Amino acid sequence: MRRVARDFELGAHQGLVWTDPKRFPWIVVLLPTLVGLPVLWLGISAAREGRRSDGAWYYGLPLLVLGTAIVAAAVYFLFLALTRRQPQVWVGHYRHGIVREVAGHVPEAYAWDEIDGIRRSSTKVTNGITSVTTHELRVRPREGAEITVTDAYKGVARFIDELDKTFTRVRLPLDRDRLNAGERVDFFGAHLDPAGVGYLDHRLGWREVERVTVEQGRLEIHRHGDGKPWAGLPVEMVENLSVFLALAAMMCRPAGGNRPRPDNPA
Repeated sequence: MRRVARDFELGAHQGLVWTDPKRFPWIVVLLPTLVGLPVLWLGISAAREGRRSDGAWYYGLPLLVLGTAIVAAAVYFLFLALTRRQPQVWVGHYRHGIVREVAGHVPEAYAWDEIDGIRRSSTKVTNGITSVTTHELRVRPREGAEITVTDAYKGVARFIDELDKTFTRVRLPLDRDRLNAGERVDFFGAHLDPAGVGYLDHRLGWREVERVTVEQGRLEIHRHGDGKPWAGLPVEMVENLSVFLALAAMMCRPAGGNRPRPDNPA
């Protein structure tokens, strides 16, 4: 991974997460095999002896059925061990990009300008006694498979925060320049343009936007004077959320000064 990062000039190493796949419990294959083969052999022997002495081979049928079932279970567990084994994965965050390496495969490296967007989410799950927060990060390269980092990776929470800060620092000036140039900037489930903020076919002008916040895993857009949010989206539906919030705050500030006051409804 370090060699690939050096070859692609991704700069200094910032963070690393990795999976730790559980080893398959081979005892579930070994034990049925050690038990099933002798039982199957006893069944075959009993069938042969019954056929030789009385012409009734079926005396050994119960042992044949039992032994065959146990051996079949061992074969099934062996199939699971060979086909569902998860390879170890490493994802490294560097100053100028990201690298993913899957054991046995060539590492993939992407500079920040080769990544269209990131989406992150944190979900708090509680059972009334204890609570657990789950984390997920999705990195979408312009070309190549999406990189997903979840709690299956060691050290995921801090890794996601640091990567988000780095990517935002790189992406924010670019999208700000596009917005200042009059372009529309898309964030997957939402978008910004010089006239306002919107999602799908709905749009709210900046003069009407009071604030844009994130509450309990949802992006909420508040219209001036309304008690309830004008729109709400799950944060995982918004790419580059930190960039979106920073640009929305930037656009709301000048618009707030031009908003009509109650005593001056012009």
